[in-house]
Amino acid sequence: MKPSTGVTSICERDGFPKLKINGRLECVAEYLDRCIGYQPIVDVVQHGKTFYYVFANGHELPLLCSCCGGPLLETEEGRQDMRGRRLESMVPGVVKLDDGREIEELILEFSKKGWFSRQVPVHVSFKVAVHMRHPAGCPYNKPSLTPSKASKKK
Repeated sequence: MKPSTGVTSICERDGFPKLKINGRLECVAEYLDRCIGYQPIVDVVQHGKTFYYVFANGHELPLLCSCCGGPLLETEEGRQDMRGRRLESMVPGVVKLDDGREIEELILEFSKKGWFSRQVPVHVSFKVAVHMRHPAGCPYNKPSLTPSKASKKK
């Protein structure tokens, strides 16, 4: 059985799923881009069983499996390798499992670290957007505020 991604519609502009985040339907790509687009990863931390990429602006993105929604494993070598990389792009993808099922996934593409390195694709669940941790200054930090409401309050 395919795990539920919570997808109720597709973004007309980007073709990415829209998920309910803080009570509001959001395009996953646009949402992630606003919060962590081109931000460098400064650390990889673990909360419980889940690893999170920590970005320079304070956002924490969980690493969740596209197949089951559970935590992805991260090695110390992998953690070190991701530090300093930036989220450059995202693409929706489909992975075919051994049993023939097809699962939708989000492929995050992170920057090169040097001349001879390559971009790093990270395959995750679209639900990473729902479970992302926001720093105090982010308008998405409080469920009752959306960016448009937060900017009007200033």
